[in-house]
Amino acid sequence: MDELLKCTDVQEALQFLCEDDERTLREHLEMCQIPAPSYEEGEKAEYVRKKMMDAGLEDVHIDEVGNVLGTWKGTGNGPRIMIAGHTDTVFPRETDLTLKKEGERYSCPGIGDDTRAVAELLSLARALNATGIHGEGDIVFCANVCEEGLGDLRGIKHAFKDMANGHYDGFVSIDDKNTSGIIYQAVGSERYLVTFHGTGGHSFTGFGIPNPIHAMGRAIAKISDFQTPKNPKTTFSVGVINGGTSVNVIAAECSMLVDMRSVDAGELEKLSVKFHQAVENAVQEENARWEDKDNRITVTFEQKGKRPAGTQDKSCQIVQAANAANQALGMETLYIGAASTDANIPISLGIPAITVGWGGKGGGEHTIHEWYEHTESWKGPQRDLLLLLALSGYKECKKYQLPHLSFEKAL
Repeated sequence: MDELLKCTDVQEALQFLCEDDERTLREHLEMCQIPAPSYEEGEKAEYVRKKMMDAGLEDVHIDEVGNVLGTWKGTGNGPRIMIAGHTDTVFPRETDLTLKKEGERYSCPGIGDDTRAVAELLSLARALNATGIHGEGDIVFCANVCEEGLGDLRGIKHAFKDMANGHYDGFVSIDDKNTSGIIYQAVGSERYLVTFHGTGGHSFTGFGIPNPIHAMGRAIAKISDFQTPKNPKTTFSVGVINGGTSVNVIAAECSMLVDMRSVDAGELEKLSVKFHQAVENAVQEENARWEDKDNRITVTFEQKGKRPAGTQDKSCQIVQAANAANQALGMETLYIGAASTDANIPISLGIPAITVGWGGKGGGEHTIHEWYEHTESWKGPQRDLLLLLALSGYKECKKYQLPHLSFEKAL
């Protein structure tokens, strides 16, 4: 990255990001007070769309699922890179989003994850526009929807659904509280809503019919005894249970939400098969327990989420480009390795992709006590500027330029 740092226009862009830091914070704090649960990000999307227009991006629009996209055109036939930050948060619309400040610390649900990243996207676009820097390839800015929870990466899945039409050669997501962090492996997941159906009845007069809640208990006991590998790390959890109407009622229905994860697609598939079989066996055992043959329990599975797993080597080009950009700014890279982020989708398609950290300090993500400190916050955008220029083929730095991927290779 030394060649980049010597360029006058790059130095000007880095300086711009420092000077734009207070504006970035102002927009950051404005956005974190806009309710944006998954599937309900429209108000924040419109805010971002207007800011992207003001920042000089081309082809700014909101797509069919609510992603906000804008493009900084390259000078030639270079690789096409997407940089993204997600607009949704984990908090329901009715959550109190009152912004609080104590000393240098701001607190508000969703202030870090991932509102800070969206604010940095806007600052990066302004820096490119103000200095007129272009790599060979296009840089597509994306404020995407539905990264969190049951949003199931809907926004980025949509962006990458048709690789034959406007494909990408690289992807960078900003979505971590560690500024120098690099996530380069994708933790895959499967999530199911499992519903047990029965006849139901009075706990005394109806005693003897199969009980859906008992069947679910049997299933949970079986799941809790699963043995999974530590490497590749493979996990399971029953996260939510619902059902029943009263203490003296045999429930007619109950349900559970189950989450399974692994960085290895094969292990995740094996765990999923085992999980389905355990639930079916639990239902059979509950039905066999009772003499009543007319009130059998049944079970249905509804898949609520599926995130593909994938791996990249730590030494691969995009990871080392991010590491070099960190080092150029005096930051020591934190190799985080595996996580579940928007980068799962391109990684699973064989497209170079990473998730990096935003600037500043933060904590308490996914809680109402989430906080952010505006400390050396410009370093995140500065690293991303260097990274994007290197990946897209800036004239003075070709070492880390990503190659074009063919459609066939990406799939």
